[in-house]
Amino acid sequence: MNCLRFNLKTNTRRPAILPHHCANCSRRGPRSFCNLPATALRDLHSIATTLNLDAHKVLINEGFSADHVFVICSGCVKLIASSPEGRPLLLRVAGPGDVLGLAALLPGALYRVTAITLDPCSIKSIPRDDFIRFMDNFIDASHATATAMTRDYNSAVLSARRLALSNSAAGKLASTLLDWARMDHLHDGPEHNNLPISFTMPLTHEELGSMAGISRETVTRLLTKFRREGLLDQTEQQMTLHHPNRLEAIYS
Repeated sequence: MNCLRFNLKTNTRRPAILPHHCANCSRRGPRSFCNLPATALRDLHSIATTLNLDAHKVLINEGFSADHVFVICSGCVKLIASSPEGRPLLLRVAGPGDVLGLAALLPGALYRVTAITLDPCSIKSIPRDDFIRFMDNFIDASHATATAMTRDYNSAVLSARRLALSNSAAGKLASTLLDWARMDHLHDGPEHNNLPISFTMPLTHEELGSMAGISRETVTRLLTKFRREGLLDQTEQQMTLHHPNRLEAIYS
């Protein structure tokens, strides 16, 4: 994920650099919608409106009519689902090249999540009908959309597994950290080997707690415990899980 670096201790963020034209962008991330052919990127640029949003702005409202699809050019966006009582659950954080609002592909559908920018973002907004024509014209765009849907599905499964099958707060946090690293393809080795995993962590303790289903205070306490036990290290720019198998044993 090409998100900005984030320091869990100081909560300092580095501003995003906002690209302009997709086909000429030199900062395209590894995600599928950044890797479309130049002709497709030019067409995407022609049908989209570019939104430059500050941090903490709502892009999508859960429960509202889904009529636009959004492609992230720069910055990070957190996706939140709410219970009937209004309790939020952070599902995942999307970054450059990710596509949001795919519920709009179904007529009459509603957005199922709320999307809020974590930092300054540049985002392309595409009306539903234009996006469907875009997929019809470019098979690579259809493949990228299928990849984005798969990522959303995997995120939902991981969240359900974490909340339903982890019996302890430590297990929920351990599962969250491992899921974060592996789901975003930041670990190149086999899923269950015990090599260290290093990755960017763009969440505050409170946001990480929302994703794990535990309190901010519990996240702080457990991260200190994991660090003391040699399970992880944190620096200003990254987190490293030294013994993934030991973390996995906490919740399995």
